[in-house]
Amino acid sequence: MFSLLSMINGWIGYINMNAKIKNRVYTVLGGLGNFYLLYVAYRFYANGFAGRGTLFILAFLILLYFTYLNVMYFFTDQPAKFDISPVIMQWLHITPKDPEEEARKKVARARAFYQQHGYVQTNGIFKDENLLPATLAFSPKQEANIQQLVQQLAKIQYLNLDYGGRTDDDIYQELKTKNQGQVYALADPVALPYFNLKNTGDRLEVYGGLNQMESQSLATITEIGLMPATQALTKYRLSIATAVVAGGPFKRGGRSSVMEEHQPFTLKVQLAYQEKTAVATAPIAPPSSQPEPSKTNSSSDQPLRRTQHTDAEWKDSSDQPNSLEHYSRTERYHR
Repeated sequence: MFSLLSMINGWIGYINMNAKIKNRVYTVLGGLGNFYLLYVAYRFYANGFAGRGTLFILAFLILLYFTYLNVMYFFTDQPAKFDISPVIMQWLHITPKDPEEEARKKVARARAFYQQHGYVQTNGIFKDENLLPATLAFSPKQEANIQQLVQQLAKIQYLNLDYGGRTDDDIYQELKTKNQGQVYALADPVALPYFNLKNTGDRLEVYGGLNQMESQSLATITEIGLMPATQALTKYRLSIATAVVAGGPFKRGGRSSVMEEHQPFTLKVQLAYQEKTAVATAPIAPPSSQPEPSKTNSSSDQPLRRTQHTDAEWKDSSDQPNSLEHYSRTERYHR
């Protein structure tokens, strides 16, 4: 029995669920397992071991009392009668902690850190005037790649799809107070771990993934600012400044509660640009200590040289014996 409960506890550890729901599951499992002690006590009484059976019954009653406290705490909003938890915590100097409140504080601390240091990861530091939004188009394959990537990121807890740790009541009150249309499960946009811009010949594609080796095509850039992507590519040097995941499931307010609707996740991209230089400047060679070679005149056909007979006559160098054509291949390299 205890092995079965331990196995179920291990299975639950692989499931990402709300802290309150997980505590409810543990309460139910603990309550069912507690009755096994009652069965053991019965067997002791049946075999003539009344003392041991009585001890197991006392253990059963104590655990049954704490199961009752958990049921009242996790399944209802009413305080439990005859609750001795405050007395025990006072004796042991323990400060009570609410699991849901602790989870919300953890999310709030992470969000404050991201807001302080910039929650959107960029591919470098750029000036705002050098950034332009990109208009993206998605093929069915690219949309499927985005949804698959988001599930992978959620599985490794790179991003959280828990509405910022808020309950339905918190979301409903926020929607009423701030007059918002909806609240997304992905509370803030999250940058991809890896993203890159690739020119595939006739179009620009955004690649991204968990890392460079597992990157896939996620979108095709059609416009950069107000300019077509192909035209911008000929005029500017382009680089992705940031690529974030946004959208996804959201909740909107109803008459008395919130309603959840599902939509696919999407990608948002900002590009950094720099004008291409019209003329490339050739590098200046350092001064050499070797004497300059003598300048020779040349034509588009064959080089000419002066003969030894007279300074007034010029002949084609191919007619002279010093031309390379009159030497073997080995002699040409050893002259």
